[in-house]
Amino acid sequence: MPSRPVDVIFSNAAFQWVPGHQDLLARWVAGLAPGGRLAFSMPGNFEQDSHRILRELCETPRWRDRLARVNRHNVVSEPAEYFQLLSDLGCEVDAWETTYLQILHGDDPVLEWMKGTALRPAFDVLSREEEREEFVAELSARLRKAYPPGPHGTIFPFRRIFVVASALPAHGEPGGREEPSGREEPE
Repeated sequence: MPSRPVDVIFSNAAFQWVPGHQDLLARWVAGLAPGGRLAFSMPGNFEQDSHRILRELCETPRWRDRLARVNRHNVVSEPAEYFQLLSDLGCEVDAWETTYLQILHGDDPVLEWMKGTALRPAFDVLSREEEREEFVAELSARLRKAYPPGPHGTIFPFRRIFVVASALPAHGEPGGREEPSGREEPE
């Protein structure tokens, strides 16, 4: 927690690595100054073919003993769930998702994309080069079926979730709620 209330708390592509991050949102909202903002984004691709195929491979008899424990499951909520949670904490909330169509090029472009983050936990366990190559070969064949190249490259839909939550201004501040004075103002 910050030592004093802050105007902005921002996170980009980090919460998907934190199981239970939803439970931390109340602490971060409490750390905002009146009118402050909590803004975050993260991938929402855990249910896409790329991640489903990875989970299925990790759970096959060949890899289950070593990779079932490191295979990441979805820890990201839907935009409506973040909206509800943060609204219940007293924030004004904008929450949305966007699916970008990444056009990937080269041999095994989806596999190469996944090497940046999704495959890191599996690669940490598969320290022997021969094992890693065998795993990658199996994954590559499955990904090529799901993501065939087209005339302009391989289309890889990439979903992202965005949330901006604004702490309400304090009473008496611009945009804040005024206490009733007990008398009516002339129109």
